[in-house]
Order: sequence, then C-alpha cells, then structure tokens
Amino acid sequence: GVYASLEYTFTGYEEIFGLSDITTDEAIVPTRGRDWDDNGAWRVLHQHKWDPNHYIIGKCFKSLGGVVFAATDMLRYNPTAQQEAEARFLRAWAMYWLLDMFDQVPYRDTGENVIKPARVRRGLEALDSIISEINDVLPDLPDIPPFDNRGKANKYAANVLLMKCYLNKGVYINR
Repeated sequence: GVYASLEYTFTGYEEIFGLSDITTDEAIVPTRGRDWDDNGAWRVLHQHKWDPNHYIIGKCFKSLGGVVFAATDMLRYNPTAQQEAEARFLRAWAMYWLLDMFDQVPYRDTGENVIKPARVRRGLEALDSIISEINDVLPDLPDIPPFDNRGKANKYAANVLLMKCYLNKGVYINR
C-alpha cells in the first residue's frame, strides 16, 4: 500500500511534476484547444500567480500527506525490519518533498489518533527529523544495486536522499 500511494503522486502530471517543473522553465504545458488549457491552471503556475486555493497545490500537498499516512499506518501491522525500514524511508522521502515544496511537514506517531490535528515541523526541525529517520533505517534497507531492486527503497536511494538533505540544508535554514 505504501508503494501504491507513491504512484500518481510521483508520476502524475498534476502533482510533484506540476509544482516542481511547470513552475520553472523546465517544462511548459502546451495550450491548443479549449480542452488543453485547463482554465489557465498551468499558466498560473508557470507565471507564479497562484493562490492557496489552486487545485494542483492542494492535490500535491494532500497526496504527499497520503504517502506519509500510508507509511505511518503500515508500521502498526508488525512489519519485518526491512519492511519497516522501507516504509520509514518512503515516509521520509515524502516528508522531504513536503518540506521542500511547502516548508511544513505534518506528522503523527504510529497509532496516533487521526481525528486530532497533526503536529507540524518546519525548516531545520523538519530536516533534522528527516535526516535522523534516514540514518535510523539505513542499516535495515537492502544493499543491492538499484537495477536489481527496481522500484524499491534501498541503501542507494537513502544515501541520495541524505545527499539532497545536506546539499539543501542552507536553503531550509534561511528561507
């Protein structure tokens, strides 16, 4: 279930891609007919004229939160050490994207009541938590080459995420 929660969040055009690429000059959405323009949603993102109600922003935030929830919920069911490490890594990965894009990372502990509002980490506190999580699970992640473990969390992915955390640390401190 945790891996399934990643699919559209990281492969769909209206989520991570929409916010991380369309908001830059890396990609643009062609507008041809009435059905291509989506009422100007893509132009608004590309021109940085969005407001908090933009549907792609909300959809991306909710989907990343869904990944965090799926990983946290999975931990309630007595996973093996490797399954737990994979879930916690995927949760850290989603939290990294939440930090990077929104500068706020809602979180709950395993088994915590979901009716109560989630606590929120920001900036360096969120980054330190993500780094700590990755370092905690690194020993239990599989140590096999990525081409033999396509689509699964492993030590290589964890080290890349650690690298991204350390490279961008100054940004999260001084927003």
